[in-house]
Amino acid sequence: MIEKARAGILPIFKQQSGFIAYGVIPVGDKLVSMSAWNSESDAKGADEAAKDWVSKNVDMTVEQSYMGDYSWLEFASR
Repeated sequence: MIEKARAGILPIFKQQSGFIAYGVIPVGDKLVSMSAWNSESDAKGADEAAKDWVSKNVDMTVEQSYMGDYSWLEFASR
């Protein structure tokens, strides 16, 4: 399921404006995903695209969606 989500949702997110990052964390029989966007409107568009993909491609439902500004989000230097 994790690889299916990566193969399906990640390309959709990469095509959306404002994409910064996406990740998935398995928690028991659920998946928790986190994404980062340049703006709330970018995040809302991606959230709708992700919900649409989930409804058509996996036997899971989106239980909750949360949006807001990070207090901080820092990336490691490369």
